[in-house]
Amino acid sequence: MEFAAQTLRQDPTQLAVEVDEFVITFYEHTIGLADFSPSGIAEELGIPQQRAEQAVGVLRELRLVKPVESDTGRLVAVSPEAAQMELLVPLEREILDNRRRLAGFKGKLNSFVAAFEKQARTRPEPVVITDDREEIELRLLEAAQGCTTEVLVMQPCVARETHELRLARPLVLEALRRGAQGRILYPHTARGDSDTRAHIGELLPAGGQVRTTKEVRDRFLVFDRKTAFIPAGEGDAIAVVYEGAVAAFLAELHSRVWESAFDFDSGAAGYAGTLEDLKATLLNLLASGAKDEVIARRVGMSDRTFRRHVATIMQELSASSRFQAGVLAARTGLVDLDLRSAA
Repeated sequence: MEFAAQTLRQDPTQLAVEVDEFVITFYEHTIGLADFSPSGIAEELGIPQQRAEQAVGVLRELRLVKPVESDTGRLVAVSPEAAQMELLVPLEREILDNRRRLAGFKGKLNSFVAAFEKQARTRPEPVVITDDREEIELRLLEAAQGCTTEVLVMQPCVARETHELRLARPLVLEALRRGAQGRILYPHTARGDSDTRAHIGELLPAGGQVRTTKEVRDRFLVFDRKTAFIPAGEGDAIAVVYEGAVAAFLAELHSRVWESAFDFDSGAAGYAGTLEDLKATLLNLLASGAKDEVIARRVGMSDRTFRRHVATIMQELSASSRFQAGVLAARTGLVDLDLRSAA
């Protein structure tokens, strides 16, 4: 009997055979035979020849049977290991070829990186204001992944973090681990906040530098002195600034605050010598007549913590009111000379 010719070199990725118990039984009957024909196995198993030919078609596609070289009408069973080699070698070769093609595409696309970065530097929208969280996240990701030299952060404690600062936290860490320098400013109150200390415990091993200051008047992030993220008024809106002059101005502001800030020592407990600086700041603000919530926000405290500190200061000064505490502090030289004169 003659069979329709089937190529054994067809694309192995296009195999669409279905193996059932009958095909396995048919294969078992061919193992060990010098050669066989589908009709002979059909007669031996007592099945229609058409079904035997269907089974042979499946086995040939799986390379488990092949024609006898001396007689194209006869077949011989092949071990699964040999069939596997015949099927997998072309697949592995194709994978290798695809990897080479992928590497080639990457090399060609890299040629366009400089052109893209040049266009990004002259993008038509120097400032984007948005409160869309997904857009903020994507713009943070773009700026952080492109950061290669420096990231500057000024922010309140972790407990008072805004949405974009929470999103930026792992991105800043990743930039530091890639080799970018990082300088992060927190208020002195960060030293007494367990969550903030835990995050600082991640920043320092990654190469980040952390200092605390008596006041954090606002929050911002600057990547490579090219892209800045600043608040856009009240609420969750953020201004993403792609203007180098603005980013440089914020970097200079950060630098001035940094010079007078105190290094954070992860091994030191509590406020570690910054308590007097914080107390003087509270006294200055109390003497100026600023509202409690304004003072608490500027020094990065919760309202409860602020009230506790003020109660301690009032007790030390024997003051009966917050304003009186500020005035008494000015008279005794505990606050700035300007405030003392005004008092």
